Amino acid sequence: MPRPEPIRKDLRAGWLRLGRYLKWNLPKKVQYSNDLLSHALDRHKHPVVCWSGGKDSTVVLSLARRLAPDIPVIYIDGGVEFPEAGRFVKRLAKMWKLNLIVAKPRKDETFWKVGLKFGWPIFGKNIASNVERAVRTGNIRPQLSPLEAFLAQNRVHISARCCEFLQERPSKKVEESLEADLKIVGLRANESRARVRLWVDHGDYFYVKRYFGRNRGIWKANPISIWAEGDVWKYHRKYGIPHCQLYDMGYPRNGCWPCAMGIRNGQLRRLQENHPSLYRYLVTKTEMGRELLKLRDLSQTRLLPGFDFIVE
Repeated sequence: MPRPEPIRKDLRAGWLRLGRYLKWNLPKKVQYSNDLLSHALDRHKHPVVCWSGGKDSTVVLSLARRLAPDIPVIYIDGGVEFPEAGRFVKRLAKMWKLNLIVAKPRKDETFWKVGLKFGWPIFGKNIASNVERAVRTGNIRPQLSPLEAFLAQNRVHISARCCEFLQERPSKKVEESLEADLKIVGLRANESRARVRLWVDHGDYFYVKRYFGRNRGIWKANPISIWAEGDVWKYHRKYGIPHCQLYDMGYPRNGCWPCAMGIRNGQLRRLQENHPSLYRYLVTKTEMGRELLKLRDLSQTRLLPGFDFIVE
């Protein structure tokens, strides 16, 4: 939905401000990040770092460990991580002697069970969420895009709820058990418009009300919010920070292997080329695969390009 006019004005100004920060050189950005982390860590007794094993969160982990070597590090094992990601996490945890805590979803909330109940992660969070709501309520609103309306009319079973069950809930459970009052994450503002809006409205260090329910919130810190992707890789090279093998294979991130949120950006094609056995299992042996094949059969429309490579 459109944001109110005053906020849209702030967003435009925020884009300009972010553009100025993005032009800073790496040493200045590193100093900015260190100052932010130092300020945040001084104010909290129970900080945690949320680490996915990805390039961004590994930089944040490196920065945080310099200031707080024993800080608890939460890694979420949702049961559908790439094998390369799992090996990398174990290797780096041993190399850096991390105070690692592995969070896992409930046994009855696996990727496959959540997807079967709510829908499969296809087409990105906004599209999947809008279509899931339209299918569930039977209300195909005028605000839906032509693609979203088309998917809803054909009752395509997609949703973004898996992130809630596989990532957010397990992490929050561990954070609560640690009495965490500061959550350090590796989000970059220029990754998406949604993250730019988050940065414009809240900055890179802010309080989230009712995070653990009505009576308790948590502070969040995004120390590399003003970094660009190039800065992340420069930092990796300059300080010899290891990275997961998935990036060398062409994957832009190291999320769940069955995820098709980036399907229009070649996500399934990369899986087909680099992990053919996982791809074959997904397409031919799962309910999500049946939904993908349904999309392939609907691909005669120009709204659904890119499904021709999905094979039986």
